[in-house]
Amino acid sequence: MLGAGAIGCFYGGLLARDKQDVTFIAKGHTLDYLRDHDLIVKSILGDFALPVKVMDAGQLKEEQAFDFVILSVKSTALDDVIPELKVLTGPKTKIVCLLNGIGNEEKLAGLFGPERVAGGSAFISVIRESPGVVNHVGEGALVIGEWQSKKIPSDDGGPRLELLAEAIRAAGIKTDVTANIRQVKWEKLLWNIIYNPVTALTRTRVGEALDDPDLISVLSAIKKEFIQTAKAANIRIRQKYIDNVLLPDEEVRNHKTSMLQDLENGRKMELEAIVGFAVQVAHDHHVPVPTIESVYHLLSFIERKTSLAQKVTQQGS
Repeated sequence: MLGAGAIGCFYGGLLARDKQDVTFIAKGHTLDYLRDHDLIVKSILGDFALPVKVMDAGQLKEEQAFDFVILSVKSTALDDVIPELKVLTGPKTKIVCLLNGIGNEEKLAGLFGPERVAGGSAFISVIRESPGVVNHVGEGALVIGEWQSKKIPSDDGGPRLELLAEAIRAAGIKTDVTANIRQVKWEKLLWNIIYNPVTALTRTRVGEALDDPDLISVLSAIKKEFIQTAKAANIRIRQKYIDNVLLPDEEVRNHKTSMLQDLENGRKMELEAIVGFAVQVAHDHHVPVPTIESVYHLLSFIERKTSLAQKVTQQGS
């Protein structure tokens, strides 16, 4: 597990509890905590705590190559962990990318080869409360799939990826292997691009945004623009996702989006992977996306302002 945040600790913790051979790659306070304390997972599926195997991200050795590296860092940290990925992966290692947004698998495929990359989408609500302590509050299903296009449409991603899926299922998580992970990534991005930017801008949870007459019109406009962009890019989003994305259940309505959590905690938002890449695709295909562009520029301003304020505080201290 490269990335011991909310996603990495939850899925890696479940695999470790099921006696799978899992190693967490961590640094800083998370590394220190996991070396001396149990990983703690609070979950709607049942709480648990256990000691886990952890390695220092800054002290990796070349001879260590894993069957799978599950990449669960923030999209904003992808470039930073490329050197670690190069050390952790051998010629037969599969990189499973669980990062939010689009554009990440493309970058990994360019660096490592598309045959060594699998895409993934985690449909989950989980919060990192502190280093090594996470709170799983909703959903949890995974969808993974080979990034390299298959000549045979019925190919489900190959036996090696299915072995990983079986291990995750055995740990208690619904996991599907798809032959079209690009479609799945865009379908998840439909949800993320609708809710993440608006809730971050307005400091609201999903249900609050949906219930406000002004915000629902913005959410609806983003939905329309993104669907047009996907169509122009020859990506088919299934109708059930289009019909239901603005009709979440009560559990999802209470969800605080990852972008809002990052903003509240002074962390860099996944702005490019969730919004910026979509804007670029729209421009490439000459699709007008004025609402998406507006929220992108507003959040870019907020992020620059926050970053500047943090630098001033650091200099003052």
